[in-house]
Amino acid sequence: MSAPRYHLTSYGCQMNKLDSELVESRLRQRGYVAAASEAEADVVLLNTCSVRQHAEDRVWSKLGKLRQRKRGEPGLVVGVLGCMAQEHKRYLVSRMPHVDLVVGPSAFGDIDDTVEVARHKNARLAAERDPARTKHEVVGAGVVTVDQGKSGDTIRRDVRVRPHRSQAFVSVMRGCNMPCTYCIVPTTRGDEVSRPIADIVEETQRLCDDGVTEVTLLGQTVNAYGRDLTGQGATLARLLRALHEIPSLRRLAFITSHPNFLGPDLVDAIAELPKVARYLHLPAQSGSNTVLKAMRRGYTVERYFARVEQLLAKAPDVELHSDFIVGYPGETAADFDATVAFLQRVGFAQSYVFKYSPRPGTVAAELADDVPDAEKERRNQVLLVAQEALTVAKNRALVGRTVEVLVEGDSKVDGRFSGRTEHHRLVHFAATDRDLVGRYVPVRVTEALAHSVVGELLPENAAEAGAHDPAETHA
Repeated sequence: MSAPRYHLTSYGCQMNKLDSELVESRLRQRGYVAAASEAEADVVLLNTCSVRQHAEDRVWSKLGKLRQRKRGEPGLVVGVLGCMAQEHKRYLVSRMPHVDLVVGPSAFGDIDDTVEVARHKNARLAAERDPARTKHEVVGAGVVTVDQGKSGDTIRRDVRVRPHRSQAFVSVMRGCNMPCTYCIVPTTRGDEVSRPIADIVEETQRLCDDGVTEVTLLGQTVNAYGRDLTGQGATLARLLRALHEIPSLRRLAFITSHPNFLGPDLVDAIAELPKVARYLHLPAQSGSNTVLKAMRRGYTVERYFARVEQLLAKAPDVELHSDFIVGYPGETAADFDATVAFLQRVGFAQSYVFKYSPRPGTVAAELADDVPDAEKERRNQVLLVAQEALTVAKNRALVGRTVEVLVEGDSKVDGRFSGRTEHHRLVHFAATDRDLVGRYVPVRVTEALAHSVVGELLPENAAEAGAHDPAETHA
């Protein structure tokens, strides 16, 4: 008998990407193999996101297509995992009979058992079903729902499920206790739960032994790490210092941070530890104090600036990345203009800009969504253009300089490779050596693009390639 085949599609944030790796690893350990395409899979899993309406819409569309397919393939297992499984469980169970699994983000540790139960149920049902009936309707075998269980963080990941062998995500905490009015994460992922430092160090060491040299620590509010580990003295700064001692680890990043938890100890760790990446994702969300107060972000524009100044005073080579929401309920034209001015004053290297969409169950969903869609779109484009001007200027400043690049694989630019600098800047370059993937190479930048740079590969012993190129500094 051939091994069962699975296909998993992941939507949303880096935490979802990590969760998908954990799910895939568990299935592979159970004897499942990855299908070449969704059409060839016996088990189709969707690891979902509820943060943006667009992400949910894509999942609903996919589920509609799978419903059609299952009419002809009653043995097919369809599973909804992650945040939508948590938020829309009742609807999925009651209105979508072709969905066999509804598994929340806190219950991936036993996903292989859950899938096996559904697969055997469907196989039994398919054998008993009247083929004529299958053409007209879908009759489920009984949905399997799991809200709580093992998180999966201790699953040993299969190297084949990592996009790049040299890179890995590591979850340091799950959930969020912040009161942001627009965010569904506390509802779908629960309260903050931090992992002990020793566990994280052990997992990271194991990954490094398996070829990883760059680790990105994940948490919904990652720099709040350790608040729930009473009496253990666990902080993100202490965790960074512990991980920094792993000899084969070369780069160490963390996302996503909250401005309120950028304290002196974390600033010192960033400044003093050379392996810590030279970029910080510190979402501002708005440059208007009125909007920030309505969002319950817990800081003002002035406080954000003060935290940034403290960071750059000790670590001037760090670049800042941000997220922004435009069109939040009540956001006026003046509020938006303040956000544009704020973005330009800070000089972010990169920003993700989102149009506000109400999320059911959040405080903001009870407010009037009073910014017209057309105006949201306009503000979105204005802010993206303002950010692109900053990014292009920073990219142009690199022309003629040499940067160290961790090679990730084939570039989207014809026939080239691509990789990232310690500032998370994307670099494209030509090379013929396929063994470059996973290596750190010097590249001299020759051209600046809107969201990346192009360069020429230099000999790997080029003296001018360094871990902290002064050209890649905050402007």
